[in-house]
Parts: sequence; C-alpha cells; structure tokens
Amino acid sequence: MKLILNADDFGLSPSINKGILECFNEGLISSSTVMMNTPYTDEAIKIIKDNNLKNIGIHLNLTYGKSVLPASEVPSLVDDHGVFHYVCMLGYYTQYLDAKKELKAQIEKFLSYGLKPTHLDHHHYFNEIPNILKAYLELAQEYNLPVRAMDENARNLAKQMGVKTTDEFSFAFHGNGVDISTFDVLRSLFWDKDLSLEILTHVGYIDDYTRGQTNYMQRELEISVLREAKEKGYFDNVELIGFGDL
Repeated sequence: MKLILNADDFGLSPSINKGILECFNEGLISSSTVMMNTPYTDEAIKIIKDNNLKNIGIHLNLTYGKSVLPASEVPSLVDDHGVFHYVCMLGYYTQYLDAKKELKAQIEKFLSYGLKPTHLDHHHYFNEIPNILKAYLELAQEYNLPVRAMDENARNLAKQMGVKTTDEFSFAFHGNGVDISTFDVLRSLFWDKDLSLEILTHVGYIDDYTRGQTNYMQRELEISVLREAKEKGYFDNVELIGFGDL
C-alpha cells in the first residue's frame, strides 16, 4: 500500500509550523500543505526552503482569514469586514467565479515563491459545495496537479477530468478519540491492499496564539500517536509517499 500522511495548516501559526517541521524530520508525515493567507505563510515558506522539504502542496482556503484578492474582487466570499464566511455559510453565499478567482490567486501566490506544489487540498470541507468543488478540480486540471478527494463523488469527478488523486481517504485520525487504536483500524482496512491512501493529520503545538486561530486542540496528541505508531512498526510494511508519487 502507498500511504500519504499529510499535515494540513502549514502557516497557520509558529507553533504549528514548528510541529510540522519536527514531524517531517522524524519521518512521522510524508506531505504537507501551506495556507497562503496567514501572517505566518512567509515563515512556513522559509522553513520549507531552509530545510529543503519535499511533498509540499497548497492548502486552499475559503473559510479562514481574509482573501488573497481584494475583497471587492470576490464579494461573495467575504463579509462586510472582508473576512471569509465560515464553512457552514459557504453554500449560501459563494459564487463559482469568485471561488475560482480566489483559489487561482492562492495557487499563483505559492508559485511566486519559486516553489512547485505537489498537490492541492482544502481547509475545512468545501468539497461538499458543488460549485466550489468544480472550481477546485478545474484548477487542478489547469495546473496539472493531484488533489485531495475526501469522498467517492470527488474521486469520481477527479478521475473523469483526468485529475490524479488517491484511491482512498481517511479523516479517522482527527478528533478527540485519536489514539493508537485508530491505526489498528486503518491497518486492518487498508494495509494489505494494493491502493493509495491519504490520512489527514493536523500536527502542531498549541500555545495562546494558536488557540485563537483554531478550535482543534488535538494537534500535540496527534504527534505523540504518530510517534507511537512509528515506534511500533505500523509504517514498516507500507510505502510512505507524496502526491507527486501517485
């Protein structure tokens, strides 16, 4: 089996950046994606370049912070203060053309750093909104990039468009119940199969600043469980890859 352990949210905060670098160095993750509109995007890019990190993609975002484009160019994406609508509101407001323009601007911003992304994924679950999913997959097609596909519908659409993605996706390693038994279940389901699987992770450290940016507080726990999984040999009989290896 080919396994991608992707760490989301690179750039969200210094403590998350620290955790992602640490996990790369320890071989606990094989891939990560950078947010393009945070105060610590530049720090993440510097870490990537200074440490020659591989398998780095773009964590496309329409739900946190402000848009990369001026708010006047993407009015359906933002509120009166120029801040993105939260994910539960996207389906009510977001227009396809605005979404595609903003997502394209985020891709172009990543490219402006002189880096080539390995893939695209997304912050929160905008894959559930058809017009945003359409824009996302069209951009993947335009830039010839693999994507995260979280469900069968997204995988089928990606394949129809010639966009590479994994055979399976799991967000089991996310939430209050994360422990080594999560990997027991995943191993029983996937490890002996000839397929590719992405497991979503949100590794990082929690400090006061990070608490103000995210409501997901299990990041340090995820690091400790990944360490335990590696020590116990859970990854010995799988091939850890990035999206560029699909």
